[in-house]
Amino acid sequence: MLTDRTAKIIKREKIYPEGKQVSGVSRVPTVRTEYECPCGKGKIVSEQISGFGEYDAYMECEECNEKYYVLTGCGNLWELKNRG
Repeated sequence: MLTDRTAKIIKREKIYPEGKQVSGVSRVPTVRTEYECPCGKGKIVSEQISGFGEYDAYMECEECNEKYYVLTGCGNLWELKNRG
């Protein structure tokens, strides 16, 4: 099955917050990586806030959302699993 290590990366960017410091850390970026989903019509998105260890991964594809779900693990790892 597709994982963060085997999926094709479409786009990777650092997004910097606007405004005030958060917990004494100024402008800590979110690293957003977009991967090609299995059907090729949508994408799988992972977002990690650098320095805070917060991580999320989700799918932006109606067709693949019906067949799969994104399982996240330790760190910034994800894997697609079959529904059902």
